[in-house]
Amino acid sequence: MRCFVALSMTGEHVGEGAPLIGPEGFLSFRVPFCAMSQPDSQARLFAYLAQYLQPERLRRFEEVLAWRTRYLTVAVEELHKPRNTSAVLRSCEGFGIQDVHIIAGAETYPIHKLIAGGAAPWLTVHRHRAATGSAAACIGRLRAQGYRIVATSPHAEQQVEDLGLDRPLALFFGSELEGLSETVLSQADVQLRIPMYGFTESLNLSVSAALLLHDLSRRLHARDDLPWRLSEAEKMDLRVAWATRSLKYGYRYVRRFWREEGERPA
Repeated sequence: MRCFVALSMTGEHVGEGAPLIGPEGFLSFRVPFCAMSQPDSQARLFAYLAQYLQPERLRRFEEVLAWRTRYLTVAVEELHKPRNTSAVLRSCEGFGIQDVHIIAGAETYPIHKLIAGGAAPWLTVHRHRAATGSAAACIGRLRAQGYRIVATSPHAEQQVEDLGLDRPLALFFGSELEGLSETVLSQADVQLRIPMYGFTESLNLSVSAALLLHDLSRRLHARDDLPWRLSEAEKMDLRVAWATRSLKYGYRYVRRFWREEGERPA
């Protein structure tokens, strides 16, 4: 039996059995993935792909991986302006946050490539739509993974300095007009605000995300007692994904690797 994982040229995980052209119009493809049955397969695949990449690109992979984390993650809910979502992606990538969750309801919000600044291909973007329970499903999934659910709201009492790092954090952001839904606010473990001292009640969404991520990532990097760094297996998975996306028609190189290996992925 062959096992595939679906990847997207925008960095999205589009799910098993995803179409080659996703609903947002971005090119996606399926490649064999058998790391679970053959632990060294990812390393061998990366070594194969690496020979086609410049040494500078490979060094950059390692520099970025040293600071990548899943200890912090971001979820954005029902943003009606793709530019806002894209700007948040750019901030997440810049601060080393690997996973971003987009709660889109019944709508689809394409990533604005210019605003995202090329950030999307390096991230793992998870989309939650109405068919999967949307916000509640996203919260349930993150909580099951050990995350503390943090809802941002201008009406909250706690500030970022009050937020502990003893558990992984999932930061939820809503639209600038309506904020987060009652579902998120009621199910959150804590609500958080950025203090404002002018007539304006709140900041632009992407600015709010950047401010919080800057503070939290800076504090996290100073904590060697917390398991915020990626595991070696996670790093290798990202090396393969990034190398594939760095090559034009990278999925063809992956398929060629399996043909040359003469293996049939489990």
